[in-house]
Amino acid sequence: MSLKNYIMKNNYHTHTYLCKHAIGTVEDYVKKAIEFKFKHLGFSDHAPFDFLKERSVRMNIEDYPIYLKELEDAIKKYGHQITIYKGLEIEYFSFKKSHYQNLLKELDYLILGQHYIEKHNTLKSIYKITSIEDMKIYADTLIEAMNSKNFKIVAHPDIFLFNQKEFTKPIQKISQSIIDAAIENNVALEINANGIRKEKIYINNEERFKYPRKEFWELVKLTEAKVIISSDAHKPKYLLDEAIYSAYKFATDIGIEVEEELVMS
Repeated sequence: MSLKNYIMKNNYHTHTYLCKHAIGTVEDYVKKAIEFKFKHLGFSDHAPFDFLKERSVRMNIEDYPIYLKELEDAIKKYGHQITIYKGLEIEYFSFKKSHYQNLLKELDYLILGQHYIEKHNTLKSIYKITSIEDMKIYADTLIEAMNSKNFKIVAHPDIFLFNQKEFTKPIQKISQSIIDAAIENNVALEINANGIRKEKIYINNEERFKYPRKEFWELVKLTEAKVIISSDAHKPKYLLDEAIYSAYKFATDIGIEVEEELVMS
Protein backbone atom coordinates (compact mmCIF):
# COMPACT_ATOMS: atom_id res chain seq x y z
CA MET A 1 0.00 0.00 0.00
CA SER A 2 1.34 3.38 -0.98
CA LEU A 3 0.16 6.40 0.99
CA LYS A 4 1.57 9.91 0.96
CA ASN A 5 1.54 10.52 4.71
CA TYR A 6 4.49 12.87 4.76
CA ILE A 7 5.31 13.89 8.32
CA MET A 8 3.15 16.95 8.86
CA LYS A 9 5.14 20.07 9.66
CA ASN A 10 2.12 21.58 11.37
CA ASN A 11 0.63 21.06 14.80
CA TYR A 12 -2.66 22.49 16.03
CA HIS A 13 -2.82 20.81 19.46
CA THR A 14 -0.28 22.49 21.72
CA HIS A 15 -0.32 23.17 25.48
CA THR A 16 1.68 25.59 27.61
CA TYR A 17 2.67 25.97 31.25
CA LEU A 18 -0.58 27.84 31.91
CA CYS A 19 -2.60 24.60 31.96
CA LYS A 20 -0.48 23.47 34.96
CA HIS A 21 0.40 20.03 33.56
CA ALA A 22 2.59 21.08 30.63
CA ILE A 23 5.91 22.92 30.45
CA GLY A 24 7.04 25.69 28.13
CA THR A 25 5.85 29.14 27.20
CA VAL A 26 4.29 30.07 23.88
CA GLU A 27 7.69 31.35 22.77
CA ASP A 28 9.40 28.10 23.77
CA TYR A 29 7.08 26.13 21.48
CA VAL A 30 7.41 28.62 18.64
CA LYS A 31 11.20 28.46 18.76
CA LYS A 32 11.14 24.65 18.73
CA ALA A 33 8.63 24.61 15.85
CA ILE A 34 10.88 26.92 13.83
CA GLU A 35 13.81 24.63 14.61
CA PHE A 36 11.74 21.73 13.25
CA LYS A 37 10.90 23.85 10.17
CA PHE A 38 7.17 23.84 10.86
CA LYS A 39 4.88 25.91 8.65
CA HIS A 40 2.01 26.31 11.12
CA LEU A 41 1.72 26.10 14.89
CA GLY A 42 -1.64 26.25 16.59
CA PHE A 43 -1.97 26.73 20.33
CA SER A 44 -4.87 25.05 22.09
CA ASP A 45 -4.35 25.23 25.80
CA HIS A 46 -7.09 23.88 28.07
CA ALA A 47 -9.84 26.46 28.36
CA PRO A 48 -10.72 27.82 31.81
CA PHE A 49 -14.08 26.91 33.31
CA ASP A 50 -14.85 28.20 36.79
CA PHE A 51 -17.33 25.41 37.58
CA LEU A 52 -14.97 22.48 36.97
CA LYS A 53 -13.48 20.95 40.11
CA GLU A 54 -10.27 19.65 38.55
CA ARG A 55 -8.64 23.05 38.19
CA SER A 56 -5.12 21.60 38.19
CA VAL A 57 -5.43 20.56 34.54
CA ARG A 58 -6.49 23.85 32.96
CA MET A 59 -5.62 27.50 33.07
CA ASN A 60 -7.26 29.82 35.55
CA ILE A 61 -9.68 32.40 34.21
CA GLU A 62 -7.30 35.17 35.30
CA ASP A 63 -4.54 33.55 33.21
CA TYR A 64 -6.49 33.70 29.96
CA PRO A 65 -5.43 37.32 29.17
CA ILE A 66 -1.81 36.25 29.78
CA TYR A 67 -2.29 33.42 27.26
CA LEU A 68 -3.69 35.81 24.64
CA LYS A 69 -0.88 38.30 25.20
CA GLU A 70 1.81 35.62 24.84
CA LEU A 71 0.20 34.55 21.57
CA GLU A 72 -0.01 38.10 20.22
CA ASP A 73 3.59 38.80 21.24
CA ALA A 74 4.77 35.63 19.48
CA ILE A 75 2.84 36.48 16.33
CA LYS A 76 4.46 39.91 16.22
CA LYS A 77 7.94 38.53 16.89
CA TYR A 78 7.91 35.34 14.81
CA GLY A 79 5.03 35.79 12.36
CA HIS A 80 7.46 36.28 9.48
CA GLN A 81 8.93 32.81 10.12
CA ILE A 82 5.90 30.69 11.03
CA THR A 83 2.11 31.02 11.02
CA ILE A 84 0.80 30.98 14.58
CA TYR A 85 -2.86 30.26 15.30
CA LYS A 86 -4.76 31.13 18.47
CA GLY A 87 -7.02 28.42 19.80
CA LEU A 88 -8.26 26.50 22.82
CA GLU A 89 -8.99 22.88 23.61
CA ILE A 90 -12.37 22.94 25.28
CA GLU A 91 -15.19 20.71 26.44
CA TYR A 92 -18.72 21.14 25.14
CA PHE A 93 -21.45 21.78 27.67
CA SER A 94 -25.02 22.28 26.52
CA PHE A 95 -25.59 25.03 29.09
CA LYS A 96 -22.67 27.07 27.67
CA LYS A 97 -23.75 27.27 24.03
CA SER A 98 -23.12 30.99 23.55
CA HIS A 99 -19.69 30.78 25.17
CA TYR A 100 -18.06 29.15 22.15
CA GLN A 101 -19.13 31.82 19.68
CA ASN A 102 -17.89 34.49 22.08
CA LEU A 103 -14.47 32.82 22.27
CA LEU A 104 -14.25 32.61 18.48
CA LYS A 105 -14.46 36.40 18.29
CA GLU A 106 -10.84 36.52 19.49
CA LEU A 107 -9.57 33.07 18.52
CA ASP A 108 -8.89 31.30 15.23
CA TYR A 109 -10.33 27.92 16.20
CA LEU A 110 -11.53 25.59 18.91
CA ILE A 111 -10.61 21.95 19.43
CA LEU A 112 -13.27 19.79 21.00
CA GLY A 113 -11.54 17.85 23.77
CA GLN A 114 -14.37 16.23 25.71
CA HIS A 115 -13.11 15.16 29.13
CA TYR A 116 -16.52 15.02 30.83
CA ILE A 117 -20.06 13.91 30.15
CA GLU A 118 -23.18 15.38 31.74
CA LYS A 119 -25.23 12.72 33.53
CA HIS A 120 -28.01 13.23 36.08
CA ASN A 121 -27.03 16.89 36.42
CA THR A 122 -23.48 16.01 37.38
CA LEU A 123 -20.23 15.77 35.44
CA LYS A 124 -18.46 12.45 34.98
CA SER A 125 -14.88 12.08 33.79
CA ILE A 126 -14.42 10.26 30.50
CA TYR A 127 -11.68 8.26 32.21
CA LYS A 128 -14.40 6.67 34.36
CA ILE A 129 -16.70 5.72 31.49
CA THR A 130 -17.45 2.00 31.40
CA SER A 131 -21.11 1.57 30.39
CA ILE A 132 -22.76 1.71 26.98
CA GLU A 133 -25.11 4.34 28.38
CA ASP A 134 -22.19 6.61 29.24
CA MET A 135 -20.54 6.01 25.87
CA LYS A 136 -23.78 7.03 24.13
CA ILE A 137 -23.85 10.24 26.19
CA TYR A 138 -20.26 10.93 25.14
CA ALA A 139 -21.10 10.38 21.46
CA ASP A 140 -24.27 12.48 21.66
CA THR A 141 -22.26 15.29 23.27
CA LEU A 142 -19.67 15.20 20.48
CA ILE A 143 -22.38 15.14 17.83
CA GLU A 144 -24.21 18.12 19.33
CA ALA A 145 -20.92 20.00 19.55
CA MET A 146 -19.97 19.25 15.94
CA ASN A 147 -23.45 20.25 14.76
CA SER A 148 -22.89 23.66 16.36
CA LYS A 149 -20.17 24.37 13.73
CA ASN A 150 -17.88 25.87 16.38
CA PHE A 151 -15.15 23.23 16.25
CA LYS A 152 -12.44 22.47 13.69
CA ILE A 153 -11.05 19.30 15.29
CA VAL A 154 -12.19 16.57 17.65
CA ALA A 155 -9.26 15.67 19.88
CA HIS A 156 -8.83 11.98 20.70
CA PRO A 157 -12.40 11.08 19.62
CA ASP A 158 -11.76 7.46 20.63
CA ILE A 159 -10.74 8.27 24.22
CA PHE A 160 -14.14 7.06 25.44
CA LEU A 161 -12.76 3.53 24.86
CA PHE A 162 -10.08 4.11 27.51
CA ASN A 163 -11.46 1.36 29.78
CA GLN A 164 -12.74 -0.98 27.07
CA LYS A 165 -10.92 -4.05 25.83
CA GLU A 166 -13.77 -5.41 23.72
CA PHE A 167 -14.96 -3.53 20.65
CA THR A 168 -18.52 -4.80 20.63
CA LYS A 169 -21.26 -4.12 18.08
CA PRO A 170 -22.90 -1.46 20.29
CA ILE A 171 -19.52 0.28 20.65
CA GLN A 172 -19.00 0.01 16.91
CA LYS A 173 -22.38 1.70 16.34
CA ILE A 174 -21.50 4.49 18.79
CA SER A 175 -18.14 4.99 17.08
CA GLN A 176 -19.78 5.15 13.67
CA SER A 177 -22.17 7.86 14.85
CA ILE A 178 -19.20 10.04 15.84
CA ILE A 179 -17.47 9.44 12.51
CA ASP A 180 -20.63 10.21 10.53
CA ALA A 181 -21.14 13.51 12.37
CA ALA A 182 -17.54 14.52 11.69
CA ILE A 183 -18.03 13.90 7.97
CA GLU A 184 -21.32 15.78 7.90
CA ASN A 185 -19.80 18.81 9.63
CA ASN A 186 -16.37 18.69 7.95
CA VAL A 187 -14.63 18.33 11.30
CA ALA A 188 -11.21 16.67 11.43
CA LEU A 189 -10.80 13.60 13.63
CA GLU A 190 -7.50 13.52 15.47
CA ILE A 191 -5.10 10.61 15.85
CA ASN A 192 -3.59 11.71 19.14
CA ALA A 193 0.13 11.08 19.58
CA ASN A 194 -0.03 11.76 23.31
CA GLY A 195 -1.96 8.53 23.75
CA ILE A 196 0.99 6.73 22.18
CA ARG A 197 3.21 8.19 24.90
CA LYS A 198 1.06 6.61 27.61
CA GLU A 199 0.93 3.15 29.14
CA LYS A 200 -0.16 0.41 26.73
CA ILE A 201 -2.78 -2.29 27.18
CA TYR A 202 -2.91 -5.92 26.05
CA ILE A 203 -5.77 -7.26 23.94
CA ASN A 204 -5.55 -10.93 22.98
CA ASN A 205 -1.88 -10.91 24.02
CA GLU A 206 -1.18 -8.02 21.64
CA GLU A 207 0.26 -4.75 22.98
CA ARG A 208 -2.01 -1.89 21.96
CA PHE A 209 -2.56 1.81 22.59
CA LYS A 210 -5.49 2.77 24.81
CA TYR A 211 -5.81 5.53 22.25
CA PRO A 212 -5.53 5.86 19.34
CA ARG A 213 -7.71 2.74 19.31
CA LYS A 214 -7.11 0.55 16.27
CA GLU A 215 -10.70 -0.67 15.84
CA PHE A 216 -12.09 2.87 15.86
CA TRP A 217 -9.67 4.02 13.18
CA GLU A 218 -10.35 0.95 11.06
CA LEU A 219 -13.94 2.21 10.88
CA VAL A 220 -12.69 5.69 9.95
CA LYS A 221 -10.63 4.16 7.15
CA LEU A 222 -13.83 2.93 5.47
CA THR A 223 -15.15 6.50 5.18
CA GLU A 224 -14.20 9.88 3.73
CA ALA A 225 -13.62 11.41 7.15
CA LYS A 226 -10.92 14.07 7.45
CA VAL A 227 -8.08 12.84 9.68
CA ILE A 228 -5.11 14.66 11.18
CA ILE A 229 -2.28 13.64 13.46
CA SER A 230 -1.65 15.93 16.42
CA SER A 231 1.13 15.89 18.96
CA ASP A 232 -1.04 17.08 21.86
CA ALA A 233 2.29 18.52 22.94
CA HIS A 234 2.85 19.13 26.63
CA LYS A 235 6.58 19.74 26.13
CA PRO A 236 8.21 21.61 23.22
CA LYS A 237 10.25 18.54 22.21
CA TYR A 238 7.00 16.59 21.71
CA LEU A 239 6.17 18.64 18.61
CA LEU A 240 8.19 16.13 16.60
CA ASP A 241 9.18 13.03 18.58
CA GLU A 242 9.00 9.25 18.26
CA ALA A 243 5.29 9.27 19.14
CA ILE A 244 4.62 11.40 16.04
CA TYR A 245 6.45 8.92 13.83
CA SER A 246 4.56 6.06 15.50
CA ALA A 247 1.28 7.85 14.84
CA TYR A 248 2.07 8.11 11.13
CA LYS A 249 2.99 4.43 11.06
CA PHE A 250 -0.28 3.63 12.86
CA ALA A 251 -2.28 5.54 10.23
CA THR A 252 -0.36 4.08 7.29
CA ASP A 253 -0.66 0.51 8.58
CA ILE A 254 -4.44 0.91 8.77
CA GLY A 255 -4.59 2.60 5.37
CA ILE A 256 -5.59 6.10 6.44
CA GLU A 257 -4.22 9.06 4.52
CA VAL A 258 -3.96 12.04 6.85
CA GLU A 259 -4.29 15.73 6.07
CA GLU A 260 -0.99 17.60 5.80
CA GLU A 261 -2.49 20.87 7.01
CA LEU A 262 -5.80 22.46 7.90
CA VAL A 263 -7.32 25.84 7.11
CA MET A 264 -7.78 27.29 10.58
CA SER A 265 -8.96 30.86 10.07
